[in-house]
Parts: sequence; structure tokens; C-alpha cells
Amino acid sequence: MKKYKIFIPIILMVVIPAIFMTFISFFRFSTTLDRKLSDAFFHILPSHHFFSKDIVVIDIDELSIAKYADHPELGQWPWKRHIYPTLIGYTKLLTPPKITIIDIMFTERSDYDEAIVTANESLGEISHAANFRDGGIVIPRQGINEISQRFRVNLQTTLPFPQYENASFPIGKIGETAPMVHVVNVRADSDGILRRFSPVVMWNGLYFPTLALQAFVLGEPYEIETMDSNLLLTKENLKRVVPLGKDGMVRAYFYTEAELRNIPRYSASGIIESLEKLNSGEVEDPNDLLVPPSLFENKIVLIGTSAAATHDDVVTPHGLFPGVIAQAVFASNLTEGHLLKELPESYGISFTILVLLIGVLILFINQWHLLKNLYPIIAISMFVGLFYILYRMDFVISTYSFVLGFPISYLLGFAYLTYTEGKEKRKFNNILRNLVDPGVVSVALENMDSLKQGGEWEITAFFSDVAGFSSISEELSATDLAKLLNEYLSAMTLVLKSNSGTLDKYIGDAIVGIFGAPIQYKDHPKMACKSALEMLSELERLRTKWNENNEFTPLARAMVFRIGLNCGLAKVGFMGTDSLASYTMMGDSVNLAARLEAAAKDYGVSILVSESIESVCKDEFHFRFLDWIRVKGKEAPVKIYSLESLQKDVTDVMRQAEREYELGFEMYLGRNWEKAIEHFQNVSKLYQREDISSHLLIKRCQSLFQNPPPVDWNGVYTRTSK
Repeated sequence: MKKYKIFIPIILMVVIPAIFMTFISFFRFSTTLDRKLSDAFFHILPSHHFFSKDIVVIDIDELSIAKYADHPELGQWPWKRHIYPTLIGYTKLLTPPKITIIDIMFTERSDYDEAIVTANESLGEISHAANFRDGGIVIPRQGINEISQRFRVNLQTTLPFPQYENASFPIGKIGETAPMVHVVNVRADSDGILRRFSPVVMWNGLYFPTLALQAFVLGEPYEIETMDSNLLLTKENLKRVVPLGKDGMVRAYFYTEAELRNIPRYSASGIIESLEKLNSGEVEDPNDLLVPPSLFENKIVLIGTSAAATHDDVVTPHGLFPGVIAQAVFASNLTEGHLLKELPESYGISFTILVLLIGVLILFINQWHLLKNLYPIIAISMFVGLFYILYRMDFVISTYSFVLGFPISYLLGFAYLTYTEGKEKRKFNNILRNLVDPGVVSVALENMDSLKQGGEWEITAFFSDVAGFSSISEELSATDLAKLLNEYLSAMTLVLKSNSGTLDKYIGDAIVGIFGAPIQYKDHPKMACKSALEMLSELERLRTKWNENNEFTPLARAMVFRIGLNCGLAKVGFMGTDSLASYTMMGDSVNLAARLEAAAKDYGVSILVSESIESVCKDEFHFRFLDWIRVKGKEAPVKIYSLESLQKDVTDVMRQAEREYELGFEMYLGRNWEKAIEHFQNVSKLYQREDISSHLLIKRCQSLFQNPPPVDWNGVYTRTSK
């Protein structure tokens, strides 16, 4: 394709989608769209991470609220605070958990705070929830500066992290005695879906750990620092690299919906019931309890709520879930290293533009038609494959550019391709419909690339010419001559097309045809032979009509033609200019067919063919051997035959006459001129008419008798004229 012709496809398939992608990004629609699309891909693609086996949840669920509806202390929400030490203490009956993280806030005073204080002092690794928020009026509480300094994270960085205006720490003595404090606030994306979390948040110029970070460090000493856009966490021999986004948050790996619903959750009512049975002596072996204490050994225990009355639900990529489940996911992400890094949008845009450029090459440069049809599958496969490979490596590439840009690019490109190919098809159809049978045209146009490109393959070249047409034309007026030619050419062309032949051109009264192109037929020599014989019959019908109607002159009504056929390799295709082109053929095999048509006059036959035709058609058609000749422009001799009829129409007289001719030719080659002449004379006697081919050979024998040929003479006759 010329350079100027590729310019429009690039504009349509690359520039316009790129402008649209830039528009989406400029108005900040891209981030939300990207995350929604990636959620969809995460649902489709197989999961490669699994929820941590070290995390369990104690859930104050609907059953816990309903079961103790009439209980004086548990019958209403919020529960009295002395219940929580009971739950925490139960988990420590055997081997204690690694840490107990409470996802319920104690930021207001109650009559039972002392129970929590006692638990803090006696039960060890407990982390309490702090609530940060923006806006509102907060009355400064005594000791808030001390508690904030105590639980802050020792981090010096310029990277942005979620920042809040106000903070509520555990109230009074609960905060003062708390072994650890974590922030439970989470921030949903602009579409209301919770996908990301931050290991630390900021308030009053200080950084504080979130629940996920507390689950990772387990109350142990750790180091925290930032490097580039990553947060580095180090404790003992474990190092965790947290890839942060521009706002200091990290994309969470939300596992599958089935895993979220199957996170080990133990109802608070089950623990209370188990403890009652254990204290009453009803069950002696703790392992026989409804919720055995062994379930919490060396676990990270989260205490939270899922009951509707607690109003602690969040929207996740898998739908509505209790907030404690989302916190458990974040904790699992950080403890197991299941963290996703959202790559810059430029990565996705660059990949998309690359695919779009490949699309231009496939649709407008590539000549393989199947590849054009496979292009959408290839492009989508490339995108999904890249997305999944990166996803397996915990990278998330921007998807909106491909999901929006590729369909726009493909539709515009395909529309333009359809328009241009339709334009070309109309052009070629206009040419072909006059050259080929309509059925052949429709098949040929199915593969436009091949049709335009052409090629070199085996065809049968057809040449026909009216004998003595100059004399005929001199006798006729211009009107009658045009009428005669129109009737003759129309009838012959109809026969040509009906046998899947292609009309190459008219040259006055001459017809040039192609068999085996543009559609490649295996039996193109037989089609050509059949067409030639049918033309003989059609001409006989025309002569009968002209005689009955006394049309034209006697010479015109006695019109005969000659046909030359040859089979061989030839270059075929559309040749000419864009506005004026024809489907034609070129090559030595084509030239030989033209020479055979001219030579047919010498032998007095209607259809003269080469040995290449006779060898493949002799089972169906009957041929008569005539001679070995060397045509002008070719050194190699050619064995020529006359196409006489179908095999089923051969008569005994024809066979006898042809046998006499062949015997005469043998004598001719053996320089036995007298015997050769005798056999050739017998041919005319058998036909009961003068056989021009035999007469030609008789004259040749007589000439050679008078002027004997050289010693190396091989019997090949060289024609000096075309």
C-alpha cells in the first residue's frame, strides 16, 4: 500500500482512539473505569493467591444478637464491654493466639470500661481500634497527645498517605493501658467500592498503623521506611515491600467470593455457649466444645461484627460484606504479601497503541485474508494474555484504553476496509461481469487480495479468429458488419462464459479467452475443449439462421473460424491503470496458443491444440495428430493435434482415415516420400473430400522429393509466419 493510502487507516485506527483515550483520562474517568474493568477480569481469571490460614474472625453475628435477645446484658447492641474480655480470654485458654485485634471501637465511656482495662493488663497482645475522620467538631480529650505519641509509627517520608482531620482513640484508661492501637478507617474509591487500603494513615502530622499493619507486625519490633513509591516493612528476617499508589494506598487482592464467604468465622454466641458448658462441667474435654479453644492457637484473631444492627457493612468487588471481612482481607494481603501494584496508565495506553498499529498492518498491509478475520481474536488474546501474566506477577495494567480504544479502532478500520474493498469490488465487478460468468465473478471476489495480486499458474489460453474476415467486411455495410460481429461475438462469448472461461479481450473479430483464471479449476483444459466444440455447434446454428433469413452476404453466411488452445504456466491478473484495467494473461504458453490459431489455417482444421491439451483430455475428447512444427519465436518443436469431437462421437471412417494419416507421417519421417504420398491420398478418399492436412503433407513430400533435406533432418516443420 502506498504511503498516502496508509495515512487514513492510521488516523482512524490509532489517532482517533488515542484522542478518545486522552479525553477519558483528562476528565479523570479512567481510574474508576480501570478499576471496575479490572474487577471484572479478576472475577473471570483464575485466582492465584489464597486467604491466609493464620487469620480467624470472632463474629458478633445475627445469631449472637438473636440468641441472647432476652439477656439483660447481651439483648441489645452495643453489648456491655465486660463481654469482650470473656471472648478474648476464651481464645487464650490453651496456646494463645499471636494477637487479638478488635474491630469494635471503645471511644465513649461506659460503666464497664474497667473490664477492658483489666483485659489489657492481664491478657497481653490486644490491639484496640481508633477512629479517624474528616470534619465535625471534636472536643479535645485529656491525654490524647500522650496516647498519640505512644502509638504513632516512626516514619519519616514525603510520600502521601490518607490524612484525617480528627482522631478518636480508645477512651480513658482503655487507651492508656492498651498494648496496641490500630486505625480501622477505610476509604472506598469514587464509585463506592472498597478495593484499596493503606498500611498507615496520618493525623496531626503523625502516622498511625492500620489494622492490616498491626496484623503483620503482631506487636513485635519492626522498621518502617519508604523507598521510591514503596513502603518497606522489616521485622526479624521478614521483609515486605508494599507498592503504593499516588495517594499512599495499595490495591488489595480480594481473593474469590467463595473464599471470602468461607473465611473462618466463629459466632460469639458459640464461644459464650462453649464457655458456659466448660464452666458448668457439662463438657470436660475442650475439643468437644462447639467452638474449641484450639481453633485460635497461634492465630491472628479479629473480633468484629456482621449483624445488621451494627451497621458495619462495606461494598467490596464481590458485593456487600461485613467490614471485619474486608479488614481480614487487608490483613491477609499484608501478612502473606498478596499486594497488587497498579501500573501507570501509560503502560496500558502504550500497549493499546502497539496493538492498534499492528491492526493497521494486519488489515491494510497484510495480504493473508484469514489473518484479517482472526485479528480481533489475536488482539483480545494478546491483551488478556498480558493482563493475566502481569496479574500472576501481582501487577495490574490499565485496561480502559484497550477495552474502549480497540473496539473503536477495529470498527473504524473495518468500516474503512469494507468501504475501500467494496469500492474495489465494485470496480473489479464492473470489469469481470463482462468477462466472466456471474457465478465465477462472485467466487473470484471472495478473495480480493488474491484477485488484485494475480499470480503465475497453469491456465489454458484460448484464441479464435474468423477466417477471411477482411473479405467479409468489405462486402458488408457498417451497420450489417456491426450486427454480424455483435451476433457472432455475443454467441461465442456466452459459450465461453458458460464453461467458466474468462474473456480476456476482443481484437476485431478475434476472441482471446482464459480458462483456469481468475478461479483456478483443475479441469480447465477440458473446459476449453468443451467450449471450442460448443462454439462450432453454435456457429452452425448461426449460419442456419442467417441462411433461413437470407441475412448478410453468402460469404458472411459461410463464415468459419479457427481456434488455438494451449495449456501451460502463464502470468495472470489485472493489468492497466486504476481507472482502466483488464484481466489478462502473458507468457510463452499464451503466445503458443496464438500461433496455433494462426497455424490452423494451414491444416484446414477448426481447432488446433498442443500436446499439453491432448495428453490431459484424450480420455474424453478425440484428437487427430497432424504434425510436428516449430512456431515463430520458439526453438522447441511442438506436437500439434486437431480437436475433432467427443470420444463418443468418433466414427470408424475417422479412425481409418487417421490411421492412414499416421502411416503416411511415419513414411514421411522415414523419407519414403512416395509411400507417404500414397497414404495421405487415401485419407481424402476415406473422407470423400479433400483433406487439407493431407494435401499439405503431400505438397511437402513432393518438395522434399525434389530437394532432399539434410542428414540431420527430423521432420519438424518450421513456420516462418505468425
